[in-house]
Amino acid sequence: MVLLKFSSDVGSDDGGDVSSKKQNKALLTPLIQLHPLPSEDGLLIKIQPPKEPKDHQLGHVPCDIVLCIDVSGSMGASAPVPELAGEAQEDFGLSVLDLVKHAARTIVETLDSRDRLGIVTFASGSKVLQPLIPMTTFNKAMTLMRIDEMRPLTATNLWHGIRDGLGLFGEAEAGSDGRVPALLVLTDGAPNFCCPHQGYIPMLRTMESLPATIHTFGFGYSLRSGLLKSIAAVSGGNYSFIPDAGMIGTAFIHAVANLQSTFANKATLRLTYPSFLDLEETTGDSVEKQAPVKLGGDVPQTLSQLTILLGNLQYGQSRDIYLRYGGTGKASLKLEAGARPEPIVTAILEYQHFTPTIHSAVTHQNILGSHPPLDPAEIAYHVSRSALISFLSSLFPLKPNGEHDTFHPLPPDLLIRVQLKSLARSLPAFNAKFLSCHEGCRSLFYDLCGSTIPFTAVTTATPNPEEWTGQIALGLTNGTYYTRWGRHYLPSLAGAHARQVCNSFKDAGPRIYGADSPLFIACRDRLDRAFDALPAPTPSLLPGAQGAHDDFVLRDACRHRRPGGVIGLVGIGHSSIGRQLSMKYYNDPNGACFAGCAMVALAGGIMNGKEKGSLVRVGRLRRGMSVLTPRGPRRVVTVLRTAVRRAGICLVGGSGAGSSAKGGVNAGLWVTPWHPVFIDGAWRFPADVAKRSARYTGSVYSVLLERDDDAEAHAILVDGMWAVTLGHGLVDGGEGEDAIKHNQQIPNNHFRKDWQRRVRCHFDQPGKKVTRRLARRAKAAAVAPRPVDKLRPIVRCPTIKYNRRTRLGRGFSLAELKAAGIPKLLAPTIGIAVDPRRQNLSEESLAINVQRLKEYKARLIVFPRKSNKPKKGDTPKDQQTAETTQSIRATFGVEQPVAPGFSEISKSDMPKGVEGGAYKALRKARSDARLVGVREKRAKDKAEAETAKK
Repeated sequence: MVLLKFSSDVGSDDGGDVSSKKQNKALLTPLIQLHPLPSEDGLLIKIQPPKEPKDHQLGHVPCDIVLCIDVSGSMGASAPVPELAGEAQEDFGLSVLDLVKHAARTIVETLDSRDRLGIVTFASGSKVLQPLIPMTTFNKAMTLMRIDEMRPLTATNLWHGIRDGLGLFGEAEAGSDGRVPALLVLTDGAPNFCCPHQGYIPMLRTMESLPATIHTFGFGYSLRSGLLKSIAAVSGGNYSFIPDAGMIGTAFIHAVANLQSTFANKATLRLTYPSFLDLEETTGDSVEKQAPVKLGGDVPQTLSQLTILLGNLQYGQSRDIYLRYGGTGKASLKLEAGARPEPIVTAILEYQHFTPTIHSAVTHQNILGSHPPLDPAEIAYHVSRSALISFLSSLFPLKPNGEHDTFHPLPPDLLIRVQLKSLARSLPAFNAKFLSCHEGCRSLFYDLCGSTIPFTAVTTATPNPEEWTGQIALGLTNGTYYTRWGRHYLPSLAGAHARQVCNSFKDAGPRIYGADSPLFIACRDRLDRAFDALPAPTPSLLPGAQGAHDDFVLRDACRHRRPGGVIGLVGIGHSSIGRQLSMKYYNDPNGACFAGCAMVALAGGIMNGKEKGSLVRVGRLRRGMSVLTPRGPRRVVTVLRTAVRRAGICLVGGSGAGSSAKGGVNAGLWVTPWHPVFIDGAWRFPADVAKRSARYTGSVYSVLLERDDDAEAHAILVDGMWAVTLGHGLVDGGEGEDAIKHNQQIPNNHFRKDWQRRVRCHFDQPGKKVTRRLARRAKAAAVAPRPVDKLRPIVRCPTIKYNRRTRLGRGFSLAELKAAGIPKLLAPTIGIAVDPRRQNLSEESLAINVQRLKEYKARLIVFPRKSNKPKKGDTPKDQQTAETTQSIRATFGVEQPVAPGFSEISKSDMPKGVEGGAYKALRKARSDARLVGVREKRAKDKAEAETAKK
């Protein structure tokens, strides 16, 4: 295998620097504090990681990220921009998958050679597009190419996607030390194929220690959000709900920023305490929650141990856990106040720095001893946060298979309002004194009640939750909101509060997390800038189109049309064009019109062997044929065919129940969106009245009829509907209605007769251009990491005229190879082109090409066939990690030499122009040269004449 380095020092950052950073980071230890509450009803545990890494120059923590992306058919659905107040919703033709790919490109752009990225897609099956590879410059380009090639397919096999995504970490385990492992799963629907019989959570638990945290993202409103939350929770990850296209970017940005600011992973808190305290968690049921266990042995008092799984810890963001004394714990504590031994709580924090090594931090606290007081507002905030999480968790109870039941019915409206009132009044954070001075307390108030509600509103005698504008209240008091987005959003919000992670710019509560982490803020801002700076994704849909496979289905349907004009269209979703634009911008009488499967009605009589009243495909119309118009028969002047690829077309008219060759019920007309048709008594654009929209690949046809001053004579009957032809004369009449005006859009037509017989047209040039580009990419991917071309010599162009120029030759001569010390049989195997027929006719060309070979040889990387048995000439192992180039020609280009004897001078050094102009000066010089004899003779004669006079 042959690789080329960009420079000799590339890749040096991947050696000692990374290991030293890991060693420095391992020296940092989180701080653990135990705070018995003054109310003597519980215990607050604060785990404070370092604010930032010791190495302040560290741009981000290296990560191993696997993107597990749903490419089922529904991912091809339209993703319009969220509707703003007072503005119409805009649809730019982007699908959900287009935006997900854009977010994936953002992640790729912010990674460097210390990070690795893998890609898995899943539909009816899963496919590993890319294993975990370092994000070098070359690998980034290959990754972006693989992301671009994603296309919507069929079903949703979530389990295989997760399984294969986790499998990539096992395959790359040898080089994963020092990187944060994470699997990012995005889906827009419920899994419907190959689901585990025993359930997802039991299957994940059989894997024992998962190699990475799983972070799930649910897009849209057709989700099993309870399953996504449970999958994330069981692995220590986070679940994020993405309601619309406007949230895709912020969800991915915050998820990756949290990963890039991770201090430790697989953190676990173990508390050992006297059993009579009966400590219990206060955040409700969760799939990762573990029950306390009693410890045996010869100890003075019965001890219990509670294990709390914390997952990842972020730099600068504390983890605060409020535990309550359960049952008679509070009373027992008072009884034991004078007893011995004292009630000691021991907290052991175990965590990893992305390596198998387990680090720990230990602290002890006497519950009855003296301790530094905490801010009452902070205590109120954490107690209220836990109560809010518990309330939200109670709405989505756990099922026996470990999945949260988001389809669990809400309590009656009256009861839910009573519960919200009771919750608001019971939260200590909603005290007006705390709300005015503590940002965390205010954020909880905004989440529940909204920013427009006065702080004192919830403490009055008659608070009304239906007037609250907080997202929690809106999602619970309105049944429509709850069914549409509340049951998906509330589990995501509860998870963000429980793990204290910022998952979006939107919600006030999670937004305060990470505010004290400089590394998180820097990573988030960098990702945000990258997301906005990247070129906008190319739309894959006609604005408003639904369904990702319409182009394929329609193409096949038009190609295999059934007798009688029926088009077999299976699986095309109903939709209308979502973006209503002014018709005057789309009145294009010269645009292409009908799909190739359209049937045109001929005029009466016999024409070219066609019987009276028969139908003919629009592609079979020819010059001179007579078609039916509202003003009688008209002859065809020209039929214009245009090749298109994935062009947007619309279905208008018809009942979809079949068709009749005699003008009866038909399946409708497939026509371009802005080509007027006569429907419901008026001329309308198909975009405004479309029943369906689709992508079409093939030929579309336009028809030009003979000239007529009557505009209605420029319409034909196509698939049972009147549609205009070229030069129709329909223009905008104002207020969205068309008017009949002049008929001079095509003043003259000089079309050659029967030109198709004498020329061969290549209409699919754009398509072939795409094909060639994809072929080049496929070749580069197939030979990677080898370059796609070979090293060639620099030679002079033939002929005297071009001999001063240089270009790449066919191959190096044998003399050049010998002078460079490269055997002629070895050269072709290491990417060097050889031409044994070529001779060196000058020492200059020989020296240039020998030097070219030596430079190539110095930057060459030759991998041994067997890594454990290197041979002579193979590159040492420590030099095999350099970045590579994809094109030798780009690295070893051809520089045009400056011809000897010539030097470049500035304009000021050039001689001044000839007075009067060069033309006059040259003409005068030629005249002087031609008339020199005549003038001499004339002067001589004149002199002799003057002498004779004397």
